[in-house]
Amino acid sequence: MSSAIIPTLNAHLVVDVVVYYLVFRLFKWLSSPYLFPHFRHIPGPPSESWFKGNLGQLFNAKGLPFHQQLIDRFGGMVKVYGFFGDEQLYISDPHALQSIILKDQDSFEETAVFIDTNKIIFGPGKLIFFAFRQISCPSNGREPGLVATTGDVHKKQRKMVTPVFSIPQLKRLTPVVYDIAEKLADVLTRESKASSSATGSTTGGVLDMSEWVSRVALETIGQTVLGYSFDPLDSPHNNPYTSAIKELIPTLFSLSVIRQFAPFLSRLGTAGFRRKLVEWTPNRAVQRVKDMSDIMDRTARSILREKQKVLSESDVLQEDVEEKDIISVLLRANEKAAAGEKLSESELHGSNDDTTSSALSRILYLLSAHPDIQEKVHEEITTAFADADRLEYEAISELPWLDAIIKETLRLYPPVPFVRRTVTKERSLMYSTMNSDVADASVTVPAGTTLFVGIAGANRLESVWGVDAKVWMPQRWISNKNPASIRLPGIYAGMLSFLGGARSCIGYKFAQIEMKIILATLLRRFKFSPTKDEVIWNLSQIISPSVRRLDEGGFVEEKGLPLVVELRAD
Repeated sequence: MSSAIIPTLNAHLVVDVVVYYLVFRLFKWLSSPYLFPHFRHIPGPPSESWFKGNLGQLFNAKGLPFHQQLIDRFGGMVKVYGFFGDEQLYISDPHALQSIILKDQDSFEETAVFIDTNKIIFGPGKLIFFAFRQISCPSNGREPGLVATTGDVHKKQRKMVTPVFSIPQLKRLTPVVYDIAEKLADVLTRESKASSSATGSTTGGVLDMSEWVSRVALETIGQTVLGYSFDPLDSPHNNPYTSAIKELIPTLFSLSVIRQFAPFLSRLGTAGFRRKLVEWTPNRAVQRVKDMSDIMDRTARSILREKQKVLSESDVLQEDVEEKDIISVLLRANEKAAAGEKLSESELHGSNDDTTSSALSRILYLLSAHPDIQEKVHEEITTAFADADRLEYEAISELPWLDAIIKETLRLYPPVPFVRRTVTKERSLMYSTMNSDVADASVTVPAGTTLFVGIAGANRLESVWGVDAKVWMPQRWISNKNPASIRLPGIYAGMLSFLGGARSCIGYKFAQIEMKIILATLLRRFKFSPTKDEVIWNLSQIISPSVRRLDEGGFVEEKGLPLVVELRAD
């Protein structure tokens, strides 16, 4: 057969797969209760299209206003549409969330789209990165990673992983985080001086702080989790692994609608055949995901095998050896575990998302726009560090203004504004209507229903936070006054930014101390001010900034967060 014919046949095969999937979905729709709506009495926006419902609005880079409008217009229980009129619920009501996240949590699991996407995209070899969230990485015939497992498997994995985030272990990691933060401060000093010299500015240089905090967050995770340096921070370029990590989530989000096919495709033929389908798919974003996955796989395999080799060469599993990187602690704990409790190699695989850098970017942006708050934090930090170059874990954890700006930013602008769940057992959910502050309505949610858990929406409810719920006001944490008796079922400060229950973020304390050390180090040395650029915050599952500028051809937008970085005299 002519090689020129093969690409055409491959493209036809992809088209055939898509057609078969659509026929499958249509048959399922015609033979299911979706033909007879369950949620007639639940308000919500009209379907944007018969084919994809509201998915194009929900999974849109510019879709953050749409997500907020759902709550503002329709309340905490909203009906939205998926493919072919599939009724779904967008929930931010505290009473309903109490059931979903805590009371009946075993009935609300990760969606098949989430789990099966990873089966298609990831193979074994991505070493787990415990930041504040993880993305699963299942492999053929083995258990997937922590966040994409359910039931007893998830409980086993969580039981093994939890101790590596103990306070004593986090205390051992703080010197490493300080080393990296101080290295960043040195690099920013150099870069700011170079920028101000080039422009003739006397007020500091303009730097893309989104790029720098992204690099420092990934380097922190690399060294604290793996004991491996991905980015020395003193060069203008990232290595391929770092670039792949940064680009993975935005690229996957751009494929959100296509990813709804994942549950079908993940069961189509062998793993080798599915790999061929991906290779044949004539879509640039799909090919980028494949390439990024391959880079991550090769790099992580190498690191994991090296760690295992080092540990295996030890004569004994010494109790008094202080392993500073988390993966070494986990591997040693796994070696000591009983046979039924051990994690397989594939369960030690996974990949990190970029939530820490998203939070740090937003905090620096807000501080630049609120210089009075920035000065309060700077004064607090300067006073605390007056007698020491570094603060111990407890001391830096207890700085009230530093703690307040992190809490308030994570409340109002959580890096991940929503997650999705699938109902595995029919449940009745209580919720408040737009006209009441008490649970005065209920809805029966059948098994198979897809839910959106509105993290950002719940974090901004006036019934929980008061009339100024949508205002960035760190002072609310200084006064520590909660105006309402209603609380959200979150593990952290009564908010949902780290979720709650068995699905809560297992590394949230690590994320807090990481951010506090980085911010304290930077705010001691620098003052951050806004530029005249228009900054736009985009939804790519994890929120990220971009800049909108006017040039000769009209408005253009590019990734980044330019801020004026000025070296402080004191």
